Amino acid sequence: MKKRSLIFSIFVFVTLISFGQNEENHIIRGSIIDKNTNEVLPYANIVILQKYKGTVSNEKGSFSFDLSPFSSQDTLSFQFIGYKSHKVLVNQTTPEMTVYLEEDMINLSEAFVYGNPPNPKDIIKKVVENKDKNYKYISSNNQVFIRSRDITDIENLSTNVKKLSIDQLDEDLIQNTVKKVPRHITSYTDFLGNLYFFEGKSDSLKVDPKRTVSLKEEDIAEFEQIGKIFENLFKDTGEEEYWKIKSGIFGQKLDIQEEENDSITETPISNDSSSTRYMRSSIRYWLEYSSIENTDEWEFLYSPGKYKYTLTGGTRVNGEDVFIIDFTPKSGGEYIGRVYVSTESYALIKADYEYAAGKTGRDIHLLGIGYTEDYFKASIYFEKIEDSYQLKYFSKKAGKHFSINRSLQLIKKRKRWLLNKTLKEMKLRLKMAANQEESVEVLFLNHEKISNESFAQFNQPKKMKIQYIEQFHDDLWIG
Repeated sequence: MKKRSLIFSIFVFVTLISFGQNEENHIIRGSIIDKNTNEVLPYANIVILQKYKGTVSNEKGSFSFDLSPFSSQDTLSFQFIGYKSHKVLVNQTTPEMTVYLEEDMINLSEAFVYGNPPNPKDIIKKVVENKDKNYKYISSNNQVFIRSRDITDIENLSTNVKKLSIDQLDEDLIQNTVKKVPRHITSYTDFLGNLYFFEGKSDSLKVDPKRTVSLKEEDIAEFEQIGKIFENLFKDTGEEEYWKIKSGIFGQKLDIQEEENDSITETPISNDSSSTRYMRSSIRYWLEYSSIENTDEWEFLYSPGKYKYTLTGGTRVNGEDVFIIDFTPKSGGEYIGRVYVSTESYALIKADYEYAAGKTGRDIHLLGIGYTEDYFKASIYFEKIEDSYQLKYFSKKAGKHFSINRSLQLIKKRKRWLLNKTLKEMKLRLKMAANQEESVEVLFLNHEKISNESFAQFNQPKKMKIQYIEQFHDDLWIG
């Protein structure tokens, strides 16, 4: 009897431990995929119904979600605009899940009553006509997550020094520095914080950082050495002296005072902190895309004559009837994609698009300089809050190839009455070719309307702490 009781007690103890471990670490991971095309669905919503808790898949359709706070009978729902939701109980989930969603497209002739079918090109024109009315800046406090990534692959880099009369520099240092430049450069930063906007002004922004994680840059002694040399050279510039950079017949004076002022706000304040003003400047630059003002990046809205539009069907988004319009480029267009437009307000609610096959953006080859925008892919989604549409998320990835094969001169001169005197000079031939990919993902987690007074009272901190890491991994943002 005692033996049976002991075995039972051990069984109960082990069961409770196992149950506790499962409750503590009930994390599911997986991908959300289109059932018909097998393409990933980025920025799909994964939510616990009635609990208002959830997460969002990333640009590759992958997600990670901790279910331990929820009951085994709670319902987990996978949702994506234009697709049927997939629901499953928490106790039916598995640690690794692949979720297939099926398109949920309404036949417009059955769902909406029209005397004549609407012209999709006219719908696109009305998006632009109603843009200012639909997208309003209101005073608000927004919790936001931003992920930015830049990757540069240098195919070729070489220099040939033609002339050097700067005592602090020598050709060996220049050549060694060029050799030490990494041929594969990755910059990666995650930002979590609050953004404060002021009513009616897109450029009125204050930033409240909560956590910033950045990939640690490689320390190269030659870079530090040559950087200090130029810093000292520029500091040692008299009132009647100036620096000038030339390439062929083109030349430009360097404003040393302006560069010193910029460096105060943009360079790190310490090894583990940086200027919040610099992060604010970056965020403002990224958010310009969501203003739908750039006529190049939004060409399919501003130049409808360059595109063929097809009214594919309709759906419902947050209680609104929505047109689904596919577009392909004609002779002058660049993009292919799909937009979702409100049937009532003509607000663009969602857009997914990219360069069509064989298309590029700006393509410049002149005087030894080449620049080609050869990749572009973007996705954006707005949610209606009261009487305006507010940004929920967007992702944008752009690729470019650039090259240079030119002579460059850095010259220090002293002003004279007739002909300025050259004091120091460096002349070299620079050859470089590289590919660069820039991407940014912006996700608004929470939106709270505030008063203009609350905006004015918030003081943006001068600096923000940065956690530098050697390698990125998913566990950085668990929870």
